[in-house]
Amino acid sequence: MFPQLTHLRRRVLAAAPELLAPLFFRSLSTAATPAARKPTTAVAVLWDLAASRPPITLPLYDAAVRLHLAATSFGRLRLSAAFVHPTHRLPAPAVPAATTHLCRVCGRRFRARDALLRHFDAIHAREHAKCLARIDSSRGDRRVRLAAALSLKLSKYEKAARELTAGADAAATPADELGRAGIRVALTRTPAASLRERAQQVLDEGSVGCLMLVSGKDDLASLLRVARERGVRSVVVGGESGLARWADVWFWWPDVISGKARSAAPSVSGKWRDRDVLKGLEWRYEEADDDEAVVFEDSDGDGVEELARRAKGKPWWKLDSDDSDSNVGG
Repeated sequence: MFPQLTHLRRRVLAAAPELLAPLFFRSLSTAATPAARKPTTAVAVLWDLAASRPPITLPLYDAAVRLHLAATSFGRLRLSAAFVHPTHRLPAPAVPAATTHLCRVCGRRFRARDALLRHFDAIHAREHAKCLARIDSSRGDRRVRLAAALSLKLSKYEKAARELTAGADAAATPADELGRAGIRVALTRTPAASLRERAQQVLDEGSVGCLMLVSGKDDLASLLRVARERGVRSVVVGGESGLARWADVWFWWPDVISGKARSAAPSVSGKWRDRDVLKGLEWRYEEADDDEAVVFEDSDGDGVEELARRAKGKPWWKLDSDDSDSNVGG
């Protein structure tokens, strides 16, 4: 009754290997490819903001986030602390000369921010006050219709006023921006000394395998020497200085911001691991102790202790017993 489907079955079976082959080889390639090895070394970031400042063209929050990204490329971030002077203020970001300030209410452009503020207060602030007074003086349905007609204008003014207020508050203390980026901020009048003390505490605890110092003080070079003696890797951010010459690797701030430090971290970590493996396989000659007691075995057992006492600190060919035997033979 039904037509035979033998030819269709044969066609499906013939096409099945071609369909299954890509999946099979894909599974083999996935299994054969090793997973990317993520560094598990604990990293501590200590930042002296006065000694190593990011470029003023970038907000402090963005610089802190990119610093964290570079640190996590070397391992697992365990500690991140910044030491800031209480009166420290970052300079305002440099504004290009061709930049203009736009009024969000009327669309007019101004070259100076002060001119925009004067325009906003003289025109739009007064218009906003008049609109609110008209709404307050109205009653009944007229009040509802007037509020609906002016709602778009009022919301536009409020949004523009919030942007201007946020721009005026942008020059706040750097502690707020660093805290928002996840960095513990310590306000101290001696940032370099506080950073040195915290770094020494971290090295004494032995809880990290990589120490990242964001500073340019040459006085911290002794810390890097101690870290090298204890097998702790060191990374310095802030430019070429005496401190950078003692570090295992150092980066400029532009390298951190552009992502170059983050991309170079895996290869640097791989070289560190290879160096550790080679150092563990290195053969060292250990000189034997000269004071080691020499024990002689004699068939009779007579005079063993006497020979052992005489052999201390002397080669076997200069024993007193050999001299006495030669004299007797003569």
